[in-house]
Amino acid sequence: MSFVVDLGCGGRKMKGTYGMDIVPIPGVDVVADMSRGLPFQDDSLDGLYAYHVLEHLDDFPAAMGEMWRVLKHGGKAYVKVPHASSPFMVWKDPTHKRGLSIATFAYFDDTYFDGLVFSYYSPARFRIEKAKLNFTLTDRQTDPNSYKRPRRILNMVFDALANKNRSYQYACERFWGPIVGIEEAVLTLRAIKQPAGAAK
Repeated sequence: MSFVVDLGCGGRKMKGTYGMDIVPIPGVDVVADMSRGLPFQDDSLDGLYAYHVLEHLDDFPAAMGEMWRVLKHGGKAYVKVPHASSPFMVWKDPTHKRGLSIATFAYFDDTYFDGLVFSYYSPARFRIEKAKLNFTLTDRQTDPNSYKRPRRILNMVFDALANKNRSYQYACERFWGPIVGIEEAVLTLRAIKQPAGAAK
């Protein structure tokens, strides 16, 4: 049986998960402050969700380290964050501390240049299995059909241009994406705890 935790679940816990939040509201199974560490043993989780929670934390590298610590080797972290290129998405919430990008998470993946060169920033190692830039927020309460047809068409065009591969995503994040407005980065991260080629 898999053990999956929804960090910062609020009242919208993902189905089949164990909910954790800083506030004791319905749906929260354990009340804990993620900035003080995660109340789970090393290598104990098969997966975790961190949907729009990491931007609220002061120490982002420490949070990534905690997520890595509690995940098993190969465990998945499903992440959504407001994109750093959108000041409105990042700063409209007064509890936000930062914006993030795919390139930020690349520092924890040594198949990316920054993750290889700056691996000393953190012992936490992940593989970015999937990464996507969204030009319209797709959090749990958003109805994609609520947007008018022209905007939906533009979103499809930008999505195709931005998400073709790593190079296209890099160019989008660095150069043209902020002009049209990237609202969200969505990633699937796989925890790496064994050297390449090591026996499972």
